Amino acid sequence: MVSPTWPEVLLLLTLTGLSGFLFWRRFGPVVNTIRRSKPDPGMAPDGEANRVWDFVWEVLLQGKVIKERPLPGLAHAFVFWGFLAFALVTLNHFAAGLGVQLLPNDGFFAAFYFTFVALFAISVVLSMVGLGIRRFLVQPRWLGPV
Repeated sequence: MVSPTWPEVLLLLTLTGLSGFLFWRRFGPVVNTIRRSKPDPGMAPDGEANRVWDFVWEVLLQGKVIKERPLPGLAHAFVFWGFLAFALVTLNHFAAGLGVQLLPNDGFFAAFYFTFVALFAISVVLSMVGLGIRRFLVQPRWLGPV
């Protein structure tokens, strides 16, 4: 691995800081609105397990969207899961920009994971092509006008 120079690291950190600042400038007011909102009277503390299960089922497993529309739901799920799968690759690339080798290229885990993500990328591309065809060529009424 080639070590980055200090100007490169400084540029990366500066642009990352700027990106974080701009993100928080847009997202901060949303967080403040949520913090100032009144508690929902129907939300009891003993419902935590149900909310965790709902999060796992509806968000992580994409169960609700797959159940409602199986093919488009599965395509959406692959795009979402691809985002999750690429998170470690992105983190590894960012670490390399700082001169840190997060996943050694000669390690078993890195070889397995990069192969897994490469195969997963194919499913993401196919899903995005399918969703694009559905949106722009098939144009179901319930999606609204393009």
